[in-house]
Amino acid sequence: MMIPLSTDAPVYHYPVVSIVLIVVNVFAFLITGWGSDFDALMTWGLVHGEGLHPIQWVTNNFIHGGFFHLIGNMIFLWGFGLVVEGKLGWWRFLLVYMGIGILQGALLQTVMLGYDAEKAKIEKLERFGFIDIEEEKQQAVEELRDEGLTDEEIEEELENFEAVLAEEMGIPKGSVSFGASTVIFGLLAMSLVWAPKNEVTVMWLVGYRAVTFEMTILWFAALFIGEDLLVATFLGFEMSTSTLHATGAILGGIAGVAMFKMNMVDCEDWDIFAVWSGKYGPWVRDKYGYRIDPNEKQESVNLDEPVEKKRRKKGPSKSNRASKLTEIAGLVEADDFQAASDALYNLRRRDADAVPDEETLKKLAVGLARSQMCDEAIPLMEDYIGAYPESATAMQLRLAGVHLTLDDRRSAMDVLRAVDREGLSEKQKATFKKLVQSARGQDS
Repeated sequence: MMIPLSTDAPVYHYPVVSIVLIVVNVFAFLITGWGSDFDALMTWGLVHGEGLHPIQWVTNNFIHGGFFHLIGNMIFLWGFGLVVEGKLGWWRFLLVYMGIGILQGALLQTVMLGYDAEKAKIEKLERFGFIDIEEEKQQAVEELRDEGLTDEEIEEELENFEAVLAEEMGIPKGSVSFGASTVIFGLLAMSLVWAPKNEVTVMWLVGYRAVTFEMTILWFAALFIGEDLLVATFLGFEMSTSTLHATGAILGGIAGVAMFKMNMVDCEDWDIFAVWSGKYGPWVRDKYGYRIDPNEKQESVNLDEPVEKKRRKKGPSKSNRASKLTEIAGLVEADDFQAASDALYNLRRRDADAVPDEETLKKLAVGLARSQMCDEAIPLMEDYIGAYPESATAMQLRLAGVHLTLDDRRSAMDVLRAVDREGLSEKQKATFKKLVQSARGQDS
């Protein structure tokens, strides 16, 4: 059994709703008798074949039938709720979460109208060779004839034969589904669309031993969603856990693609479409770490033109550089770090040597890091260290901390090795020690 523990996907929003949903699921588990109250499960779960019950479209997503059912779903909810809510923010994540659950409940109850649960269960037992319905029916006919019933009376008695047989075999009446796993598979599919190359730390239980390792969301989702799609297809998409999981994954995948195409989520060129094209992550960034617009037209060069006849491009205007740097400084003072970062990126595309003043560059780099925009912050921190080496120590410590936030211990240790330890203050020495311990994977 593989259990996701954490992910390195960038998180821009604290997972408030993910935590609240876990608490609500636990509370619902407790008030339904730890998942053992059958009447509560039939009331709040999604009942099949007994009409449409909109309240159940909501409540079934919070009901669980046992401790392991609950704890497994909550671990997955935390692991992939972190990714999706981390990109969407709390209110959009809540809408997506409830939307997948409600839509799945509505579709399922609509499709299952007229569903005969007892008959379906008996037919399933026959399909797997546990019983022979015709043989059981023939035996029942003979018993009824022995009792002296006419053919018309026997036919009337056998109208609900499957239900009677199910009762005799102790098969529970009715059919109900419940649990958060349908929505969670939707979140897994959305994570696959938005962050396929990000890694998940997975704990694999082998007997009594637990082994942890890293695998990409792409492979993790392919294993779990692929398995359920195969099983659901094999069963003809009849009512089963695999069918519910596959349905949630399909709804989540559609939602993930739609929101991405509508620019409602920024995947920073790590989305499934970028990965398919082979142009993702560092392959579409310039030397400063800024993304390159793939739609921008590149200037064509005539290789047959003699070098001496080529027109020399006009260099950047110093007055224009000063004006743009002043504009960037104003955005930084207003704490609009995203706009300042974009403005600096646009300036450097035309003027690669443009560098903000020390205070502006420092505040911009630190502001981006505090705003969890680490990919933008890191190259600016490195620029600061290179441009202002006399006052770079504090920035080096900050840069090491950002690398550790991204769980990049090697890069953090490389930065720390370059720190001049002789010039550290007492406070900086304590910080340096903690960072080294973290980079080495030691407890502080």
